[in-house]
Amino acid sequence: MDWINGFELLCYGLTVALLVDIAKKESWHELQLFLSGALAGFILELGAVRLTNIYHYSNAYFVSIGRPPYQFPFFGGLMWGGMAVCALRIARKFPWSRFLKALFAGWLVVSFDLLLDVVAIRLDGGFWVWDGRPINLDINHHMWMSVIWVNFLGYLFETPALIYLTLRQEDRSSPKQDCDSLGGLQATLRAGLQVIGIGLGAVAFVAVASGIALYLDRVTDEWASFLAFVGLWLTILGKVLVTLKRQAQNLVWRGQKDRVLILFWAVLYSYCLLALASLGILTALPLYGLMAFCLMFLTLVLCCVQIKQEGGGHPASQ
Repeated sequence: MDWINGFELLCYGLTVALLVDIAKKESWHELQLFLSGALAGFILELGAVRLTNIYHYSNAYFVSIGRPPYQFPFFGGLMWGGMAVCALRIARKFPWSRFLKALFAGWLVVSFDLLLDVVAIRLDGGFWVWDGRPINLDINHHMWMSVIWVNFLGYLFETPALIYLTLRQEDRSSPKQDCDSLGGLQATLRAGLQVIGIGLGAVAFVAVASGIALYLDRVTDEWASFLAFVGLWLTILGKVLVTLKRQAQNLVWRGQKDRVLILFWAVLYSYCLLALASLGILTALPLYGLMAFCLMFLTLVLCCVQIKQEGGGHPASQ
C-alpha cells in the first residue's frame, strides 16, 4: 500500500477510535467541537482549492468530495475536527484563559503540521501540490521546505477560532442542561445550530484573517506571514515552557491516562518521522530532525501529565 492511502486509512481508524471514546465519555462538547471542526474543514478546504488556485489535492485517495481538480479527501475534514478535540484535551490541562488555551491548541496542531506538510508534498507525487512552488529543503521567508508560511499561519487562525468559540459556548450552557430544560428534540436542534454557528464563525474568521495575510504577503514579499507565524509560534512555546517550569511542583504523572489521546498523537507523529527518515530528510537536516523528535516528545509528555490546581485540588481534567 502506498503512503497516501496508508495515511488515509490510518486517519479513518484514529477518527473512529476518537469518536468511540467521545461516546463512552459522553463528552458532548467534544462531539460538537468535532462536528464544527469537520464542517469548517470541508468548507475552508473546498473553498480554498477553488478560489485561491495555489494548491490542489491528489486524486489517489479512496474517498474524495468535489469535482477534480477541486476535490478534497473526505478524511481530511474529519481530521480537522479530530485534531481540534485532541489539541483541546491537552490545552485544558493548563490554568489559562479561554484565549490562551485556544492559541495553545492551535500551536499543537501547527507544530505537527510542520512535519506533516514537509512529507505530504513529497510522498507518492504529493498528498497535495503547491502550484508553481519548487520542491527543495530551503528555509527562508518564502517557504518552509517548500511549504508557504501563510499555510501554517492559517492553523493559528482556524483551530484557535474553533476552540475559543466552543469554550465560550461551553461556559454558557451544557448539552445536559439544554436537554433537561428544552427536551430532547429542541436540545438536539439547538446543539445542531451551535455546531453550524461555531463552524461558520471559524470559517468567517479564517477567511478574513487569511485574506489580510495574503494581501500583506503580496506587499511585503511574503515577509508578513513569516514574521507573524514565527513570532506567534515562539511566543506560545515560551509560554508553555515557562508555565511548566512554574508548575513543576504541581505536575502529576500518576493516575489514569487518556489512551486514545496518546494513541492519536503517537501514531501521527510516528508516521511523519518514519516518512521523514524514508525521504532522507532527517539525515539531510539533523537540526530539523531534532526539532521533530522534541515536538513529539513534548506533545506525548503533555498527553500523560496533569497539572494539579493551585491549593491542592485535583488535576485539571477534560
